[in-house]
Amino acid sequence: MYVSVEVITMLATAATTLVAIISGFGWMIGRMDARFAAVDARFAIQDAKFDRIEHELTEVKIAIARLEGPRPRLVSTR
Repeated sequence: MYVSVEVITMLATAATTLVAIISGFGWMIGRMDARFAAVDARFAIQDAKFDRIEHELTEVKIAIARLEGPRPRLVSTR
């Protein structure tokens, strides 16, 4: 069986193109993973800030409640 140079060239071109596409896709996935890791780290920092603010807000609410005193009752006791 005789295989012409053009067929061999086309097969080599197809294989090279396939390898280039697969490696490009792998490179893109690696970059996306790195970006997602960076964004996840930023979200973790923001979550810690929100937790700290929530704790401080709870303390402020308690302090204000102590300053205001108990709530007046709707029905007065006899």
